[in-house]
Amino acid sequence: MFDQYQGTSSQGEPEESGRGDTRRRRPRLIALAVAGVMLAVFAVGVAGAAVGLRWLGPEPAPASEPVVMARPVANQTAAPGNVAGAVYDAVGSAVVEIVTSVEGRLGTTPVGGGSGVVVDQRGLVLTAAHVVEGVENVRVRFSNGEVREARVLGTDTGNDLALLQVELPEGIAVAPLGDSDQVRVGDVVVAIGSPFGLEGTVTQGIISAVNRTWQPGDGRTRTGLLQTDAPINPGNSGGPLFNVNGEVIGITTMIESPIRGSVGIGFAVPSNTARRMLPQLEAGAQLQPAWLGISGVTVDAALAREQGLSIDRGVLVASVVPDSPADQAGLRGGEDTGDGTVPRGGDIIVAIDGTTIETMDQLVEQISRHAPGDTVRLTIVRDGRQQEVTVTLGSWPAEAP
Repeated sequence: MFDQYQGTSSQGEPEESGRGDTRRRRPRLIALAVAGVMLAVFAVGVAGAAVGLRWLGPEPAPASEPVVMARPVANQTAAPGNVAGAVYDAVGSAVVEIVTSVEGRLGTTPVGGGSGVVVDQRGLVLTAAHVVEGVENVRVRFSNGEVREARVLGTDTGNDLALLQVELPEGIAVAPLGDSDQVRVGDVVVAIGSPFGLEGTVTQGIISAVNRTWQPGDGRTRTGLLQTDAPINPGNSGGPLFNVNGEVIGITTMIESPIRGSVGIGFAVPSNTARRMLPQLEAGAQLQPAWLGISGVTVDAALAREQGLSIDRGVLVASVVPDSPADQAGLRGGEDTGDGTVPRGGDIIVAIDGTTIETMDQLVEQISRHAPGDTVRLTIVRDGRQQEVTVTLGSWPAEAP
């Protein structure tokens, strides 16, 4: 089965790309998803289970300036050199614990929770979409111990973001959103949240990688993530990742761990992604990622030599999900030879709406700009000849193919 994608092996080890040898290779497949995009994946369920990824998207075109008005960070009072303490003193009260429940025959039953952060003085709280997915009641517990009912305004499942509204108690800080585009590898970061229900837990680390592509066991690929070694655990989901100035530069979304706990690999949705989505979330949008319905492989010089391809750039369509948008548009997958190598003879996607596509990451990025129902024009090479195919994108299916 194919279990590699986006240059990362199923064990989480980096996979080198562009190798010059002609050894048979297993394809790097992805399920085009994230920040909100989703292509169907080819047998990634087993790979996802193997790495033990735990939860803790189309991203529409950039919207107008968000309505969020964050107050300045308070004066830092922690001892000199105590970065985490300074951040906690400044904006710790902006971090909340989220408790969720459902109504049943025996009354209200708690079903989980996570963390969140107040980003607007009107009581707007950012969290992760999976924290509030499928629940009926959402309560917010503030750092002063007060608990208040909250309302889910909007969700963006592709980017795993949700926006809540709650009445703020007196003295609660508002955390400003920082510029995640300025984040660099090695920057010191501070995570605050409620891991395992332990509210107000503070941990510190660094940014381990930026613009990370990762795929959990649900078959959806997330792109553009911040990776950190700051210890985060289940319950940190939806909580903020701060820089040293007390600005939110990420919303914690998931961890990679075979032990259901921190092993130093955590991921956060960049604050600039959240900033772009806020106006739509506040307006009540229920955003879904677009779905094309293929598994694909980045074409490089080595693969082109192996298969005798006429081009050495683009995305080779390894397989097409039956009845998917790609299938309905007539895209063709390759023929599986049964020896574990890349299927042969599939279409090669070289452009989308006139924008050149050379890698899977580029295809993800372009699809992520669209919503379900959008029509895109794919330029493909089939049997050595270039042609165009029009595809109407769908929504990621409730059950992964």
